[in-house]
Amino acid sequence: MSSLCEFLSRCKHFIIRQLEVSGRDVAEEEVNEMFATGKWEVFNENLLNDARITRSQLSEIEQRHKELLSLENNLKELRDLFMDIFMLVEEQGAYIEHIQTNVERTQDYVAVTNEKFKMAARYKKKNPLRQLCCCCCPPWRCCL
Repeated sequence: MSSLCEFLSRCKHFIIRQLEVSGRDVAEEEVNEMFATGKWEVFNENLLNDARITRSQLSEIEQRHKELLSLENNLKELRDLFMDIFMLVEEQGAYIEHIQTNVERTQDYVAVTNEKFKMAARYKKKNPLRQLCCCCCPPWRCCL
């Protein structure tokens, strides 16, 4: 009989520890009442509730994992885009330098041409008889 009492005492302590681990504090009197009546629904309720909570947490973790994988893929695509832009800038750097050289040459040509126009305007102002001479004696009459 003492071994049976000892076994029941160990079972009660084990049940109390299990309930404490699951987050429910129970007194020894409640455990004695459960033994006496045989109603163990408290365990079932806690297990079912814990299972629901665990499932919802698992689905939330899986959703976060999917979002993290999606974010990782988006970051890889963004890195690839930056690498493409870098390569385009590298390739077109020579073209840009060539364009810059052409613009500088054009500026030089424009400056020289402006000087020539200024000289032509000065020559035109200095010799107004040329216009008169050109009108009176066109070059095609001289050749006949």
